[in-house]
Amino acid sequence: MSSTKNRIRSVPIVAVLGAGALALVLTPALTASAAAKAPSCSNATLKGTYTFASGGWTVAGGSTTPFALAGVEHYDGAGNIAGVVTTSINGVIIPGTPNTGTYQINADCTGTAAFTNSGVTTHFDIYVSPDGDEFQFVGTDPGAVTSATEIRVSRR
Repeated sequence: MSSTKNRIRSVPIVAVLGAGALALVLTPALTASAAAKAPSCSNATLKGTYTFASGGWTVAGGSTTPFALAGVEHYDGAGNIAGVVTTSINGVIIPGTPNTGTYQINADCTGTAAFTNSGVTTHFDIYVSPDGDEFQFVGTDPGAVTSATEIRVSRR
């Protein structure tokens, strides 16, 4: 009978040891799998032609002025932007003006961008989808309230 009791007691110990060994074997695989799924971005993530529309307000001296804009931009995958934008500032339309800029994308798919249009440079924090098909941005200059999404329409 004591032989049977020892076998019964040893089953949980063997099960625990077996589970521990299995965990040791699977942990590196799970860690590698999780690392493979972590986003990894760079300037090359944004490459191609994107369309966008944005709106917001400029705030100065207690007054606000609405604005809206829409356009198309080309990201070269190396940190440079070129495009065209139409702007409406408090209802005054400024059609088809050249838009240039630069951007920097971090490995965690966050980044910054600066756009120059009609001699005015604006700054943004940007958040990129890992596949680069779209990104969101929010203005970071004092006195400006704006955000938008850009969507890739071509990889060329």
